[in-house]
Amino acid sequence: MSIEFQALFGVTALLLALLCVQGGLVPATHGFKWGLGPRDEPRDPSVLQGRLSRIVANHLEGMAMFVPLILIAHLSDISTSLTQAGALVFLAGRAAFAVIYFIGIPVLRSASWTVAMVGLFMIGFELIKAGF
Repeated sequence: MSIEFQALFGVTALLLALLCVQGGLVPATHGFKWGLGPRDEPRDPSVLQGRLSRIVANHLEGMAMFVPLILIAHLSDISTSLTQAGALVFLAGRAAFAVIYFIGIPVLRSASWTVAMVGLFMIGFELIKAGF
């Protein structure tokens, strides 16, 4: 499996982990009866639930850019040191973003988001260089 696909697997595994934590927070913060029930009576999310919802939404937005770039590179047989590094930089940036945002560190959150974006630009640069 290529490094780019390994990073894609890592990004997907990170999403799965985030969704599991997000789902576990509901009964933990609002009680098992409500959290595991039909939730007919709406409740305001806790601070951590709101934060995790934003992390998941942001991660999905990042994946919406990352997945097509990786698939285009793979289907075009483009795998260079820059696409490999870009995929790993994206994965590292997204993982750091999730942890830092969950903890609540504002400046580092933005820095880790920027790192992930740099990874996307690295992959995109190689695709443009190859004629896309």
